[in-house]
Formats: sequence, C-alpha cells, structure tokens
Amino acid sequence: MGEIKVANHHFDRFPRTARDKGSGTPSEIFDVLWGTLVELLGSPATATLLRRSARRRLGDFPELVELAITRQDFEYTYAVPADWKHANERSNAALQALVQDLCCLLLELTGPVVLRRLKTSSQLAKCLQSLAEDK
Repeated sequence: MGEIKVANHHFDRFPRTARDKGSGTPSEIFDVLWGTLVELLGSPATATLLRRSARRRLGDFPELVELAITRQDFEYTYAVPADWKHANERSNAALQALVQDLCCLLLELTGPVVLRRLKTSSQLAKCLQSLAEDK
C-alpha cells in the first residue's frame, strides 16, 4: 500500500502534500480531491463517498481494493494503491474511473455545487475535463 495520510483532528482536514498544479500523479491528485471534499463535506461524508465509488468500480479496476480508507477514533486515514505514486496509463484510468463514479454520486446528492468547487482546483479540473471529453 501507499503512504498513509492522517486527518488533522483540530481542523478536520488532511494535509495536502501536492501543490495545486496542472498535473500530478494519481496519488497527488487524490490528495487534492480528498482535501477539497473534506473542506466541503467533512471527513465522514468524504470517506463514505470515496469508499462507495471505489467499491462500485472494483470490477473494472481490482487495484482499487488497495485504496484503504479507515476510521480510527475521530480521525480518518487513507492509503492509495502503491502504483498511484507514478502516473501511468493503468493508475490514471483507475483514478479516472473512481472520480467518474464519485461525480455521479455528488451530482445526485448535491447538484452541481460540489462539482463546481472541485473544478476550481487546476489538478481536479483537468481530471474532470477529461471525463467530460470521454462522454
């Protein structure tokens, strides 16, 4: 498994290890996605939605079983698949599938509000843009 991130229990935020730049590894993009969702929805909702999206895409991307999101007391931690530390076709596709499913859930639950906020991050906007181009 990849690096484990722990929530800052004082602020209910995960530390962002990646700068918000136009590209990055799937791990860096997931860091930004997690942090943005925690700011908007809180840790429990973020963990629930990402777990659900990963479970729904396991058939196409078995490596998503390595995406571990766990709760310890009042803190959430996550570990991304080890392969996500490097951008490659398979890891990028797995992240894209996860984000695509997540976007469907977010649209259903929150309307366009959260998706608009996600698009303000250049890394996430690039990911969301490529989803729109695939449709």
